[in-house]
Parts: sequence; structure tokens; C-alpha cells
Amino acid sequence: MLCSSHTIRTLSFALWMSVVVLCGGRLCAQTTTPVSPPEDLATLTGNDLVTVTLHTDIVRFQPGQELTLAVHYDIRPGWHLYWRNPGDNGMPPSLSIKANSGVVVGNPLYPRPKVFQKKQGDSIETSFGYEGSVCLLVPLSITRSFEDDQLDLEIELEWLVCKDICLIGSERRDLSIPAALPQRPSSMDPAGLRLIKLWRNRMPLPAAKARISASLRGDSLLISGPSGLSRQVRFIPDLTPGVTSAVQVPVSGVVVGSRFTLEVPLDIRPQDALGQPLRVAGLVLLGSYERPRAISVDLPIPLTVRDDFGVSEPEASLTE
Repeated sequence: MLCSSHTIRTLSFALWMSVVVLCGGRLCAQTTTPVSPPEDLATLTGNDLVTVTLHTDIVRFQPGQELTLAVHYDIRPGWHLYWRNPGDNGMPPSLSIKANSGVVVGNPLYPRPKVFQKKQGDSIETSFGYEGSVCLLVPLSITRSFEDDQLDLEIELEWLVCKDICLIGSERRDLSIPAALPQRPSSMDPAGLRLIKLWRNRMPLPAAKARISASLRGDSLLISGPSGLSRQVRFIPDLTPGVTSAVQVPVSGVVVGSRFTLEVPLDIRPQDALGQPLRVAGLVLLGSYERPRAISVDLPIPLTVRDDFGVSEPEASLTE
């Protein structure tokens, strides 16, 4: 049957009218995007919110070689994990790694964290962590005398993931890497190498490599150096028993031209050092989390104890 152009226009208008609704006296197109059901927090666990994958930069090793284990956390949108210093609340991801005799397991390396701030009554709660995804890098060293035909790792993982509430997740993983055949070189893993390179670029640089000058003057940490294109400079503290910031963190610096200066007043309490040497440490954050640049500062605090809890002015410096 042939239809006139008028009939076709009439049918098209009728079809369009079938997918509109009345909105405040006007016709509005009705969307058909499915709505996700709300999360049932009563049944969720930390394992539901975080997926962990393991990667290395090699697939076959040689004795005497160094390699890197990458522990990658994929985090549900809206939730976050924590840095090694979680801030006012939280807990950093825990890694316990057992390896063959002859394998030295280093400390996990944490990339630059994001600063989270939330108003709680008259105060601001500050924490440091990661959204979306994060990768911790663990250096491994194999001795030259290593004779096993494969490297076996037993990895215990635990993490705290938070949004409006916090949930704990945990896993146990095994990872084995075979030795290279006799007279053959080790074999690299291209995908692992790319991932490790990506996250290594987000690791803080030591102050000396970044041409940063840090010193202690009285009870304050003074930091200065090139700011590059960054107009925002902030300092966040690391975990240092007996030494904390005496002001709200993060502490903002001043940028003049292409250089910054930053002063962090310290609260130094030797009685709270848990038997560890007093030190002040933290990260200088330049720019944004999306375009990360971070510099690590770590200084010992030499003290002369004058009475049970009194101390003289500390003098120490870390120059460029």
C-alpha cells in the first residue's frame, strides 16, 4: 500500500509522542537509560568493591636479577583506598610476602596519593588515598647463589575500602615465576613492564633528585625548590612517631616566579617516638593528582634532651 507524505508525517509524530512525558507543563523526551539498583551495604564486602591483580616485569628469571612485583587494585567508583599514612582515619593496604630462601623482598612503594577532605562539625577530616585504581610496586632481589628452578611467592593481602562506610577485604595469592633455561637470558613481560612504568612515574622523587632543599629551623620544617609550572604546592606528612604537624594538613606553600617555599610547624614529642629515631618525613605535592608530581622529604631530628620531655632546638638540613 502506498502512503502519502502527510500520512508518514502523521505516523512519525505519533511515534515521537509515544516517547514523551509531561514535565512541568512542557513535553520532554523520556529517556530509557536503565537505573542501577542501589548497593545493598548489608551484603557487600571489601572483596566486592576491589579487584586485585598481580603482575611482574619478567616471566623467566636469572639468579642475581632484580625484578618488580606490581599489586594492582581496581576500586569500585565512589570508593577509595588509603596511602601508607591514611591521615585522620583509615588503614593502608597490607602486604605480607613470603618467598624462597635467597630472595630479598623490599618494602612496597606507594604512588602519590589524593587528598580527601570532609567537614565534620566544626572541624575538617583529612585523609590520603586513591580512587579508581592504584598499583603498589614491590622490589625483589634474587641472590646469585639462588638455585631453585622457580621463584614462589605467597602473598597475603588485606585492605580497607571506604565511602560512607568502610569494609575490609582480604585475599591470599600464590605466584610462581620459572627460571630461564640454562645459557638463556631472562624473559621480560611487555604488559607487566608497561604497567610498572606507568605507576613508577607516579612515585615520589627523592628530594635530592628534584633539587629540593629541606632543613629544620627550631621546631619548623623549611622546604624550597623549583615549582616548574605548578602554581599549587602542598605538604602532607608521612608516619613519623613522635613528630607530627602542629597545623592542619595539607600545609600550603607560596609560589613566587618559578620557585616555592613551604614552612611546616612541627609538634615534636620524643616520648611518643615508640623507641624509633626522631625524624620528619612527608611529600611535597605539586600540581594536581591527575598530573602528578611529588617529592619525598625525610630528615633526622637530632635532639639534646634537657629534661624528661624538654628538648633544645633541632638543627638538620638536606640540601640540593
